[in-house]
Formats: sequence, structure tokens, C-alpha cells
Amino acid sequence: MKNQKSNRLRVMHINDTHSYFDESVIALNSDGLDKFYIKCGGFSRLSHQITLLSEEQKQQEGEVALFHAGDCFQGTLYFSLYKGKANADLLNQLPLDGMVLGNHEFDLGNDLVSDFIANTQFPILMGNWDLSQEEESKGHGLKHQERILDFDAELRIANYMIKKIGSVDVAIFGLTIDQMEVLASPDPDTPFMNAVETAKNTMAYLAGKGINNAIVISHLGYESDKKLAMSVDGIDLIIGGHSHVLQGDFTEIGLEERDNYGENINDTYIVQAGCHALALGYCDLDYTDDGQLISFNGKNILLLDDLAYKDKACSQLVEEPELSKVIDKLNSFEYAVFCQKDPKIETLLITKYRKEVERLSQQVIGYSIEDLSHRRIPDEKGQSDIAPWVVESFYSKAHQIDNRVQFAMHNAGGVRSGLNQGDITYADIAGKVLPFAIPIVIYSLKGKYLKAAIEGAIDNATDNGVIGSGSGSFPYVSQLRYCYEASKPSGQRITELSIYSSIMGWLPVIDEQIYYGTSTAYTIKGKEGYAPLTHREEMLITTPFSMADCFIDYLTHYPNLAKPTECLNKYKRNEAVIF
Repeated sequence: MKNQKSNRLRVMHINDTHSYFDESVIALNSDGLDKFYIKCGGFSRLSHQITLLSEEQKQQEGEVALFHAGDCFQGTLYFSLYKGKANADLLNQLPLDGMVLGNHEFDLGNDLVSDFIANTQFPILMGNWDLSQEEESKGHGLKHQERILDFDAELRIANYMIKKIGSVDVAIFGLTIDQMEVLASPDPDTPFMNAVETAKNTMAYLAGKGINNAIVISHLGYESDKKLAMSVDGIDLIIGGHSHVLQGDFTEIGLEERDNYGENINDTYIVQAGCHALALGYCDLDYTDDGQLISFNGKNILLLDDLAYKDKACSQLVEEPELSKVIDKLNSFEYAVFCQKDPKIETLLITKYRKEVERLSQQVIGYSIEDLSHRRIPDEKGQSDIAPWVVESFYSKAHQIDNRVQFAMHNAGGVRSGLNQGDITYADIAGKVLPFAIPIVIYSLKGKYLKAAIEGAIDNATDNGVIGSGSGSFPYVSQLRYCYEASKPSGQRITELSIYSSIMGWLPVIDEQIYYGTSTAYTIKGKEGYAPLTHREEMLITTPFSMADCFIDYLTHYPNLAKPTECLNKYKRNEAVIF
């Protein structure tokens, strides 16, 4: 073994950057130090650190590669404003060898994905995305874009590329969530094939070609990556995303510990680098001439500024001698590095994008009379203070578009934060409360399905008789009032359901009567307990207005917000009325 030549590849990776091109502020603490805040990450620091690590490896005559494991869309005003154009532009500044697309790339359908891919300059690794049956009449023509390494429908494998590492050929292909239609809005003529089966077929095909080494760029999620490694032999490395897992022990500086970097399952190393461009992951793989992987070594590193602050607004610097203690602590911490910014990236942001983002960040569009908190499931403190206003704004906008709209319904998880007392800015809504650019839709359905959807969503959120997917499905409504009794049998838990008429007042919802409503394009797919919404009538209108668009428009008419004075709905848990 010692006489065999080692062939080294340094792999650098990011994931779930979600349009966080600028630095973020994170809170850290350590024994003997007061809690402090520090600026971290951003694309300028990523670019600088990638350059340093690449040059270091090239000096040792090793190979380098950089991959993005999906979900670059959504998250900040850079996406709300520029809808993927800034994402393509900024990613093109990095020396990417390839990227897999995540579910959030498909939130707004294939058209935006096609525009994004057309504007990028690197391979798109989508080995389980079947474009073979895409309709030729479409203007966006994905299947003819050469840089997409998609699913080979004839061979039933992932198209792949080869990276030559000394004398070793390493195949690289991508896999994304195969239940994409559940999480996002891809076009139905471009389906996603089973990820595990695609990987098995691809590895068998590669073995037949004499290629025994492979790297998978995955947006399946951390636990699914583990299952993939257990199910498919021969994968050297899975570079993952979707779950925002920052591998490594960061407890020394007040962050969490989540598995070792390079978790090894079935001789496959699994890596993931957190989210929001805070950290860069990198690992060195050493191969023998005959392709044996004999060494793996790597880590995630936070990319830090060299100034510390007492407050999250970064208005008060930590002063000496405390600052020296902070710097010494971070200098000695293995998984962080003080990192400069790449002036090329900074110049691009300043000249093309940041000015408008900063302008809107400061544009006041309303006022919150008091703190408005957000709790997904109502508790003894009451319901969410902010979600009722959000869903009311959906109703307001949808009713402007189509005056037949009678109600609005939104899942609590679609609201990401509350509002502090004081001025409300454009950035508060589009960047914090409703950061995901998902449109509202207008639909019609019978009353019995509306009732069943409300019950199913609450069952899912509270694990009542089902293994739910989380509290985010809890429904908030406008122009409806209901009573949910958890102790009743399934199918009988909505004991009251009424809809408001401006002429007749409150009227009972009738099972066979058709009602017009609005929700998001996410909710209407019937996810997380909302399956009865799939029984809607034929009419479905996807509007051009995102959730944030609706709320911002609402605030132009009703700029002052306070806690809702009355809650019309009752959620009874164990016979106690929670709200």
C-alpha cells in the first residue's frame, strides 16, 4: 500500500445559500466571555477562502473541485427583487464544477429554472430529473440545454461527468428530491425519478465501464443521504444539502454539535455545510493508483470578520481587553477562520444589486403598534399575532383580482417571524416575515372538502391520530370561523364552520355548495394534511402575486398593525378551549 501513488482531490462545497450574498450576523459565546456578535459568511468571503484553499492544493499538484448542493433560490431581498438573476450572476463568480438544484429552485415552476440555467456557466447535475418527455411547444426548452446532466431515460441512469484525479477516474452525478411535486411546483412533464434506484443503476453502469469511484451531489436531505449510502455500495462521497446541517462540534463557541464532518456509512463519507453561506466545507480525498480511497480529511469552517460587537445591530464594538480575548479564542478554534472579502464580488454587489436592496430595506411601509409574535399552534397565550394579518392580506388581494373569492387559508409555517414594535420596512416583510416568493392561487371547492382540509391540517400539526410533518400546517383563515375539537373521532372534529357574507353575515358552510378561496401554491398541492384541497373544482388561477406582495399591498391601505382584537376560531384540546 505504501508503495502505491496517492492521487488527491480537494472538494469544497456549499449548500442552501438561499440568496445570502451579503454577510450575516451570528451570536457566539464561550466560557469566560460575554455573549458577542460577529459578521460571518457571504459570497465575498466564500470566494476569498475558495481561492486560498484552491491555491494551496494546486501548489501540492492536487486537483480541486467546488460544488453547490442546491437551494440557492429564495431567502432574501436579492431573490425577491431579482428572481434568480442575481443568483446566477453571483454563482458564476465562483469556480463551480457543478450544482444540483434543490426544491426551492422549483417554487415558481420550470420557467424560472430555465432562465436561471441559461444564465449560469457551470454544469447542472440533475441525474434523476427526466426531461425526455418535455413538451416541445414550451418556450423554455430545458431538455435541449447541454449543461444539464439529467436522467438518461433509455439507460435508466444519471448522466454524469468524469473528474480525472491523477490516474483515477471519478464519476460525478447529482440527485435531488424525487417527491419534488410535493414540496415545490415543477412542471408535470418533467418528472423526478426515484433517487435510490437511479443511483443503483448508475453505479452498476459505471462498474461495467470500469469506473469504480463516484461522488454524488445530493439535495435529498441529511437522513436520506444516510439511507442512500446504506442502500447503494461504492459511493465515495455524498455532498449534501436541504437539511441545513452544519457538521462538526461548534459547542466551544456557543453553537451546536451535529455529527462529525464526513459521517461514514457503508464506506461512504457524507458531508454538509450548514446554510446561508456562513461556512465553507472542504475535504481531501486520497486515492491509490487502482482507485482505493485510502484517506479522508476535512471540516466545515465559519468565515468570520475580525471585529466583534455587543449588539446584533453591530453598533457597539467589543472593546479591549475583551476584544483580544475574543480574537484569541476564535484564532484557536479549529472550525473558524478570519476571512477577507473578495473585492471582485463586493464590486459586483455594489454596482448591480446592493443599492436597491438597501433602499428597500430602509423603505418604511407600515407601523406595528406593539410587538407581534408568531406562534404556529395556538397555546395559552393565544394565537399568532401576525398570521391573521397575513392571511387577511391574501384575501384582500385575491378579492381584488376575482370578487367571487370568499375566504383565504394559509399554513402557519409559511409565516417565518413576527414583527417588533415600530416601523415596518419592505425588508421586514419580504426578507423576514414572508421570505419565500411563492404565489397565491385562486380556486373553488365544495364545503365538505374545505371542512376536511381544516381538520386534516390541524390533525397533522398536532399529531392527532396521524404522524404529522410538523406544526407548520396549522391553518389560519380569513372570512371563516371554525371550532376544532381534538377529542372527537376523525372526520368529526370540525364541529362548527361558517363563512362570512357582507350581505348575510355569518352563514354555515354547506357540504355540497361550491366556495371560492385563496391559498398559496404550496398549500393548494394538498401537502401536510391539506389533501382534501386536491378535490377542488376545475378552476385554478395562479396569480402573479407572492405572499409578500400581498402583505405589502395590504399595508399600503392599512399601515398600522396591532394584535388582532378577536379570534373567531376555537381550537379545543382535551376539552380545554385553547383559543
